[in-house]
Amino acid sequence: MLNSFYHGWILMIPVILGGCLHMVIVTKNYFSCWAIPIHQRYFGRNKTWRGFITVPFVTALFSLLWLVFDTGTQDTTIPQTISSCLFAGFLAGFGYVIFELPNSWLKRRLGAPPGKHPEKNKRLFILFDQIDSAIGVTIAYFIYLNLTYIDALFFFLCFLISAFVVKNMLFLLSLKKTRF
Repeated sequence: MLNSFYHGWILMIPVILGGCLHMVIVTKNYFSCWAIPIHQRYFGRNKTWRGFITVPFVTALFSLLWLVFDTGTQDTTIPQTISSCLFAGFLAGFGYVIFELPNSWLKRRLGAPPGKHPEKNKRLFILFDQIDSAIGVTIAYFIYLNLTYIDALFFFLCFLISAFVVKNMLFLLSLKKTRF
């Protein structure tokens, strides 16, 4: 069980750092030429090509930090080559952004403005905002890294805990407009 806990947090490193760097990119308006909505009517103005391009790539780059944690053991869960780190990180970033789309689509159908939650069932949508990307990244890791069900569950729980903590920190640092 401790091994699953360790794997969950180690696998979160590139996702957390990639998400934080993405918020800096958005706040500072870097790569503004890519800040074009994917489909404004379906997903709102906040789901842009900039996120779809930068999140997978920066998550992939941060996945190289896994090589620092190479303990010399035969741990097959954490990628141990540059190419496998980059690919796993890219898949995680892509899983993150692709699984946010259905939730955004549903919020637009319910009349919530971009970046906001519908007033009805607001707490449920705050939870969905964490769960959607957690599912996407967990599925990406589960398939590519051949995670056990226990490792996948621990990763999913680590994702939810860290999402609430990191989003609050980004809000306090004025890199996010809302806590959730």
